[in-house]
Amino acid sequence: MKNIFLTLLLLATSFATLLAQPLAGSSKTEQLLATADREMELHSYDQALEKYMEVYERDEDDKTLIPTIAELNYRLRDYGAATRWYKQVFRRMDSADTTYNHHRFYYGRALKIMEKHDEAIMALQDFLRHAEDGPMKTLAEREITGAEMAQNTPESTSEVVLEDAGRKVNSLFSEYSPTLSKDNVLYYASADANEVIIPEDVNDPANFIRIFMSTQKEGRKGKKEWDRPEALSVDVNRPGVHTANPALSDDGRKLYYNRIELESQKMVSAKIYVSDVDDNGWKSGNEVAGGVNGDFLALQPVMGELFGKEVMFFASDMPGGYGGMDIYYATLDGEDNFGEPVNLGERINTVGDDKMPFYFDGTLYFSTTGQPTLGGYDVYYSVWNGSEWSNAENMGPGFNTSQDDLSFKLYGDGYRGFLTSNRKGGRSIKSKTCCDDIYEFEIAQLYADLVVGVFTEERKGLLGATVNLIPVQPNSQSPLGGADTQTKEKGNRFDYGLELENAYLVTASHPDYYPDTFAFDILGLEESKTVEHRFFLKAKPVPPPEPIYDTITPNQAIRLENILYDFNKSSIRPSSEVDLNQLYNILDSMQDITLIELSAHTDVRGTDSYNMTLSKRRAQSARRWLINKGIDAKRLKAEGYGETIPQTITESLARRYDFLNVGDVLTEEFINSLPNEEQQEAAHELNRRTEFKILEGPTTFIMKRIIKQEVKEQPERNSLPIEVQTTPAKVSNDSLKISHLSSLVGQTDLSGLPVLDFDFREYNLGPVKKGEKREFDYAFTNRGDVAAKVMMISACECTTVDHDNSKTYQPGESGVIKVVFDSESKDEDETITIDIFLEQSDKNDMPIVEALEYSFKLVK
Repeated sequence: MKNIFLTLLLLATSFATLLAQPLAGSSKTEQLLATADREMELHSYDQALEKYMEVYERDEDDKTLIPTIAELNYRLRDYGAATRWYKQVFRRMDSADTTYNHHRFYYGRALKIMEKHDEAIMALQDFLRHAEDGPMKTLAEREITGAEMAQNTPESTSEVVLEDAGRKVNSLFSEYSPTLSKDNVLYYASADANEVIIPEDVNDPANFIRIFMSTQKEGRKGKKEWDRPEALSVDVNRPGVHTANPALSDDGRKLYYNRIELESQKMVSAKIYVSDVDDNGWKSGNEVAGGVNGDFLALQPVMGELFGKEVMFFASDMPGGYGGMDIYYATLDGEDNFGEPVNLGERINTVGDDKMPFYFDGTLYFSTTGQPTLGGYDVYYSVWNGSEWSNAENMGPGFNTSQDDLSFKLYGDGYRGFLTSNRKGGRSIKSKTCCDDIYEFEIAQLYADLVVGVFTEERKGLLGATVNLIPVQPNSQSPLGGADTQTKEKGNRFDYGLELENAYLVTASHPDYYPDTFAFDILGLEESKTVEHRFFLKAKPVPPPEPIYDTITPNQAIRLENILYDFNKSSIRPSSEVDLNQLYNILDSMQDITLIELSAHTDVRGTDSYNMTLSKRRAQSARRWLINKGIDAKRLKAEGYGETIPQTITESLARRYDFLNVGDVLTEEFINSLPNEEQQEAAHELNRRTEFKILEGPTTFIMKRIIKQEVKEQPERNSLPIEVQTTPAKVSNDSLKISHLSSLVGQTDLSGLPVLDFDFREYNLGPVKKGEKREFDYAFTNRGDVAAKVMMISACECTTVDHDNSKTYQPGESGVIKVVFDSESKDEDETITIDIFLEQSDKNDMPIVEALEYSFKLVK
């Protein structure tokens, strides 16, 4: 019996257990179902899946097991299989059907992890339509924010160089909690197995997670690599229990870890132990004293400092938390004795799972599913200021991926570290993403990157653009090869990591716009830099479509496609003049057409007599228009048919209206059978029409087809996303004064928009000596009802701006933009403008731009 439970054991993720619906069938089927349900209750998901599949394969016409099979694949982190099974559940299900609504949440999250962000957002929005208030609703809203964030986040950054720890350390199963000692020994937990485990012998160490240690040696090409690991002695790895999550004290003399007991595969006990070290190695472990162990799970201990005292951080599901797993701390009161646990509060803990804490130099790093994430678990951090934690921030690309990223740890001077992840390219016993590997990373102390935004001349985000980053020879701009090309069908932001001491040429292009270029270099950098550039592309002229010609015969009714009427009116819309002009040109050039009939038709609303009169007025309106243009009245006959001749759908109409078929007749009965008001109104409008036919004249003639003039859609708004709000509040100038330095000034309805309210926008530095530097801040609060995110900040070279553009400001959240002014290049008094481009557009599809100004009087 194959078993992969060790791959998922230490995730300890909170789930509601959902058993399959009972099926009618043979006693063998009932036995399989009972076994599967029991395995499900005991979290033996791989065994449960095997049994449910046996039942399903006995009767594939019975679909009741499919949601359970899909969820089990999700829990086993086989997201490809999960989405395939979930598609079978939802592809034929109406979005109003709430039968499996909780599964829509898991389906949406699986799609997000598979990087199918649009589909994920749709599934999660379907879930929210029917979700009651509670943790899952909150999580779904944050999952949508995370999916939108992921759509415009680069996969990597030049700031981080990351590689796996090698095959000697990373097995086909999962590795957990890498910890580095000061003498460069790597401790971690693993089953250390590279083949399927057969759980028959409970005394076989391969059936249990143990703590291992590995040292580095000289590898191929002089590169250091981690050597084959050795398990710690039975003093630490007690036989018959799982030993995991190693963490060292600051002096390296104590090893903290977990001993975990299971009932089948369900974690029933997890306690924290400590071992001391002497010349003979690690001594026998003892359960730490105090309040950290109890009738709850206590996992992933790590030491740190708060309020000047040594503390232990750990994750637990003890009662009174915010969600599934929360992070706590307990103060060290004596030798291996800890005080009562204290929850770290809502700035750290969420309604999801918060775990894998690590403390380094005043900052707490941890993994969470309760914040907006790029994938499953993301690494977040929060800074301790001596009295409270800051709002948690996402560590961003490089560290976080579309999968689970856990056990983030830093060592030395803070530029070297480890994490575990089931990201693409890792080793796995089952699916591509079932198992976590250890990765080692280095953070560059000096790096550069590029952020490009592509807009139209009207300053609207341009979708479908292509940006090329080309390394070139400094000064000559001769290409060196190795161009990095990106095309964005969704989004207009492009991110690149740059190699130092290089020059670059950037090109932006689009099939419907003229290209543009930008050149820059990053030679001689002394500090890290983000280069930002905005392209505003000029549209190419749009060639007119090739005309289509039709052969017209007498008494053939020709629909004037663009002559439509408002309900209950006979006046000609301005858009109708296109068709009337074409008809005028036909009559003017073909004098042998001696008589035509202009016929007008109404929809079915109104009395028969009223509609007949209204249709005649409409026909007369078209006739008068042609007479006023100079057509002889004797050549024009106007007839009104009221509602007596409903429109019959032609091939061209069926192409434009996908809910209609060729030959449909738009009778009152047919229109009332349409499923929604929008389709019904479109059908009524098609009945309100004007046609013409030749009564006297040539037997045939060729006429250029009259084509429906489509209303030009507004370009999509700057596609960098904002948070979905289900019931946004309306913000208006009545409650908030909009500065003249904001592009929102003069707009009355600010609902659904981010509104940055600055404490002040104009700052006078007063007298400044040439060569002097001044530092100052602009503080702001998002007073809008949706999230705000800065895409880029533009200022002159004399101004250095410090702001984390990856941060999203929820309504009510505040931020600071730090500015350093260097007057070295200035020769006179000046007012400097700083432009802040948000990733959102206003209701006119114009980018939201917030301007700041500062002035100075130069003293030489």
